[in-house]
Amino acid sequence: MTHQAAIVTLNEDLLPAMKEVGDKFGSGELILPFVLKSAECMKASVAELEKYLLKEEGSSKGRLVLGTVYGDVHDIGKNLVKTIFENNGYTVYDLGKQVPMQKFIEKIEEVNADAIGLSALLVSTSKQMQYFVEHARKNNMKIPVLCGGAAINSNYINRVAKEGGIYTSGVFYCKTMFDGLKMMDKLVSPEKQQFIQEWHEKIEKWKEPTFEKVEVSEFAHSGIVPVTPPVCTNLNNVIRLEPKDIDLNEIWKYLNKKSLFVLSWGVRGQSAKDSEQEHEVLFQEWKKKIVDEKLFEPSAVYGYFACHNKDGKLVVDHPNGEKLLFDFPRSSKSKHLCLTDYFGKDDVVAFQAVTVGTKVSDLIDKWNKEDRYTDAYYLHGIAVETAEAMAEWINHKIREDLKIGDKRGLRYSWGYPSCPDVSQHHIVWKLLEPQKSGMTLTEAGQIIPEQSTAAIVVHHPEAEYFTL
Repeated sequence: MTHQAAIVTLNEDLLPAMKEVGDKFGSGELILPFVLKSAECMKASVAELEKYLLKEEGSSKGRLVLGTVYGDVHDIGKNLVKTIFENNGYTVYDLGKQVPMQKFIEKIEEVNADAIGLSALLVSTSKQMQYFVEHARKNNMKIPVLCGGAAINSNYINRVAKEGGIYTSGVFYCKTMFDGLKMMDKLVSPEKQQFIQEWHEKIEKWKEPTFEKVEVSEFAHSGIVPVTPPVCTNLNNVIRLEPKDIDLNEIWKYLNKKSLFVLSWGVRGQSAKDSEQEHEVLFQEWKKKIVDEKLFEPSAVYGYFACHNKDGKLVVDHPNGEKLLFDFPRSSKSKHLCLTDYFGKDDVVAFQAVTVGTKVSDLIDKWNKEDRYTDAYYLHGIAVETAEAMAEWINHKIREDLKIGDKRGLRYSWGYPSCPDVSQHHIVWKLLEPQKSGMTLTEAGQIIPEQSTAAIVVHHPEAEYFTL
């Protein structure tokens, strides 16, 4: 039997409190871990109130189908969206990661969803958002689309919404989970039609920003002159390190704490200064927990190969005699840099791949299901930064092997500006066989588990990071 006091508590105390939390996060007064702690408290409170609430009382404000698009294995952002929406009274149907379009469409029809939320981290996978909207437009679907993720911006989403005729039900860019929540609130409110009409008028007026396109001539060159390659006694040798070979305390000496606290743990502004010591204590506690409970299963693989700069492409000799081709893009910036330019006609190149293991992703999923959002968030952050620290540790070993010193031997990871095409991971996997160390690839070339990285190491003394 429904108890009126439970409805009052939910609608007049808990939901307004979560709204205040969201507003404070948006204005920079609250850091994300505190938001998640609030969400844990909210979830526990709602679980208690549900004993006194009947579902048919309309306790759900609306239905959202949510997922990370096909080809994309990242879901920390999507998980946060689910947490915040559920704690603000919505029913969320989370389809997970790498979700094919058909699965989204079937779920929307099955639950009669009020909106769909699409998440993507990479430029390549964000195209799935465009494909969904094109399908929805062609099939006269009436579902509003909420889009979020690091690879997209409002211009991209506006273009998706407008190309081929404005998608009438709306395609909305959500920079943060709370932006998405505000839009969802509008989409289930009596002002829905007015909100969509105003969006429609804004999109009609929107014009694609114009950027001066710089054509890069096929004859453009950086002027980089290859150097004598370092002596490599390990040529065609792949070195594989298993968990028993890796001391995490040694790895953590290479961890960038600023990146951990600010980028991965979301400590910003005055909060970062006020709680620096507190986060250092937290870091030490997590390190102990990870080692004591064996939460990470780190492994790494790296190797050295003969390579050749041929016709502007980097040709790498596989020990089995096969020639593997890397076609790196050339920058349109003034120096016209390209990774291939750093190598000579007969040279040496190193590749590396590292992971913290598959156990982490399973544990993060488990903790999210148990409403341990804060722990899951902290573990995800330290796992990502530990993978990066492992990459730096292996890079240091490569520099030592090649006797090139710490000022040489830059590592370039796919997905970053100088080599954006993650599908080239498939070529690296032929050379290093990281699958033997538990690292697999999606069709698009993303590494599973997510807390892993791969890189090409360039020994040239003038190597630098650049954008295209």
